[in-house]
Amino acid sequence: MLKRVVLVVILAGTAIVGWRGGVVRAADAISDDNVNAAVAAAKTPEDHAALAAFFTTKAEAAIASAEKHNQMAKSFGPSKSMTAHCKDLASTYRKQAADYTALAKTQNALAKGNAAAGGGKTLQ
Repeated sequence: MLKRVVLVVILAGTAIVGWRGGVVRAADAISDDNVNAAVAAAKTPEDHAALAAFFTTKAEAAIASAEKHNQMAKSFGPSKSMTAHCKDLASTYRKQAADYTALAKTQNALAKGNAAAGGGKTLQ
């Protein structure tokens, strides 16, 4: 009995890791150049999960850029124009991260079968 439980746990874990790996690979196939087509073609939970992973990655990159520009703003010290420039960029990246996070949230909801989530942000 214990062996059967261990086997089921191992198989379930492998299936989850395999499925998640598939989502990561699918998200890796989505790029800035083809994201509009990927959104238009998304029909399955896996498609939406891959888009959510893509948008999450984009949000994380935007947050990293905001952090970098915050640090740069501090390093410019007496140069008010460069400090303002960096702070403006940091603010823009934070807004971008929020937008990508909203897109990821919508795609996650769609992946879970929540069709009402389709009313979220659209790509332009």
